[in-house]
Amino acid sequence: MKRAVIVSILGIFVATAVLLGGCTRSITPTPKAPEQKLEVKQQPSPASKKPGDFFPLSKGSTWQYQGEGNEFASFSREVLFTKGNLAQIREDNGGTVSAAVFKTTGDAVIRIFFQGEAYGEDNFLDQQTNENTVILKAPLKAGTKWEEPNGTREIVDVNATVDTPAGKFENCIKVKITAQNSILFEFFKEGVGMVKREFISGETRVTSSLEKWTIM
Repeated sequence: MKRAVIVSILGIFVATAVLLGGCTRSITPTPKAPEQKLEVKQQPSPASKKPGDFFPLSKGSTWQYQGEGNEFASFSREVLFTKGNLAQIREDNGGTVSAAVFKTTGDAVIRIFFQGEAYGEDNFLDQQTNENTVILKAPLKAGTKWEEPNGTREIVDVNATVDTPAGKFENCIKVKITAQNSILFEFFKEGVGMVKREFISGETRVTSSLEKWTIM
């Protein structure tokens, strides 16, 4: 009798195990999708570029600036002549016309000749130099500083944003020119040139902002 009871109990356990086993669903883990690495393209820093990239001087290029604070703050520029690494710019502010010759090297843009009251279109590229003013100098990074006859020039920012009538320009180089009684800021954009100039002396503030331009 006891043996029959034990056999019956074992039979119940086996049947239950089989029943539970049949009701259990096997779950296959979902494989994880491989992680995708985003490739971030590094933008070249201004320090890896040349000053000439921020001061284009191709023949026929023009710039028009809108002025505030002075009747002669508005002016236009045009590249009249080029020869090798030399270029001559004509500047007209409505009151006078001047001529300037710039030399571009691997590490600087230098104004090597200047003449006021240049109302004609004479070519001064072969004239004897009468100036040596460094407009931009490598390395193009904040802290680069150099002397000029009337003071000092220093790159104080290489990521400046400038709003002008021609639009907003980002990643501009900002140069601070310090003289005895004044401070002048010039902003340069790669492929465009100077986009803004700001003169400060005491309470006087004069600005010239890019209105339109054409690079040939």
